[in-house]
Amino acid sequence: MATSSSQPPTKEQAIVLNAVDNLKLTDYVVAIADVVQPENITFASRMSNGRVCIYLSSKALVDEFVAKHSTVKINESEITVRRLMNPARRIIFSNVCPSVPNSILENLVQTVGLTAVSKISYLKASIEGKQFKHILSFRRQIYVQPNESIELPSSTVIKFDGTNYRVFLSYDDVCFRCKATGHFVSDCPNKTETCAQMDTSTTTSTPQFTGEKRPLPEEQPVQPPLDLSQRTVDNSGDQRGQQKELDPSDSTESLTPIPEMLLLYSQGID
Repeated sequence: MATSSSQPPTKEQAIVLNAVDNLKLTDYVVAIADVVQPENITFASRMSNGRVCIYLSSKALVDEFVAKHSTVKINESEITVRRLMNPARRIIFSNVCPSVPNSILENLVQTVGLTAVSKISYLKASIEGKQFKHILSFRRQIYVQPNESIELPSSTVIKFDGTNYRVFLSYDDVCFRCKATGHFVSDCPNKTETCAQMDTSTTTSTPQFTGEKRPLPEEQPVQPPLDLSQRTVDNSGDQRGQQKELDPSDSTESLTPIPEMLLLYSQGID
């Protein structure tokens, strides 16, 4: 029950709804109360940028609410519901040569326009046997602030120590097939016969895809590699320095064959 307390609520206890003309604050509160019960609403107010913010009695209640209700219906209007504070999202870097410094990948995140909330860390290779648990994979991770307006590239080429490397990027909560969050391709509810074949084709070195597919990196327009070792980013986000032109003698190294890399990337495995 909402009572006065010396402990203020945290932002994780708040949900945000888009403000709609002709709707009063009371309309939003009543709609939310129909789901969580009135006593579980502690604060409510209009905010800037056309939003309405409502605090609930606990973070667990917010978690349950957004998991079950992405929208609420108010006077015939379908209103989107989201958290006030989105949790950090994890980016997985795949096919990264161990000799490439973490600073190169951190600069890449800044270049994309995302804000990191953690340092780069390595992911283990998941090889069976206690004596092999220390072995790391060619994958790394970083946590960033969510930003739906920025599209994460599926892959990019970085240049380091005179060599071009193709690195694959993905959020760990995005399905490769349907682009929805919360599951991997192996658990995708939008399965078809073709998709099922793709999920079980790990024994072949070059899986066959039919129907619509994401173009292989070779099929995408060729872009000059990101020579991030020559780029600096100041605190305001302004970038300085020029990208080096790709020398015709340079070659792009992909440490794992492209078809196999896309299969691993789509299934979310090391």
